[in-house]
Amino acid sequence: MKVRDVMITEMDIIDENESLAEVLKNSVEKGKGSFVVTSDKIKVGIVTTWDVLEAIAEGDDISEVKAWEVMERDLVTIDPTVSLKEAAKQMVNHVVWRLLVEEDDNIIGMVSATDIFQAKMDKRY
Repeated sequence: MKVRDVMITEMDIIDENESLAEVLKNSVEKGKGSFVVTSDKIKVGIVTTWDVLEAIAEGDDISEVKAWEVMERDLVTIDPTVSLKEAAKQMVNHVVWRLLVEEDDNIIGMVSATDIFQAKMDKRY
């Protein structure tokens, strides 16, 4: 099975200046755990609900903290034709839960560890 088979193609995008309170609101409303962060329509990072949780645990006012302050800047990308095994290896090697899927220098989707787990469960049972 390939990354293309399990990736999501409809990624939620937010501006780098959105507050973590907005991230949390969008997460709850849309049922999403991560958002691609843009600056002038250029993808510059990923922010997750984990980032929001860390800010809350540190006592930060999440209405004041901006996505750019906590986002992951080192975007790890993978080709859609790569196997799920290789995608899992890349996640482990880079200590990330999600990979952006890139084809012809364009981001076309995202694959998460949860997507891989689901695919493996579906195949097994």
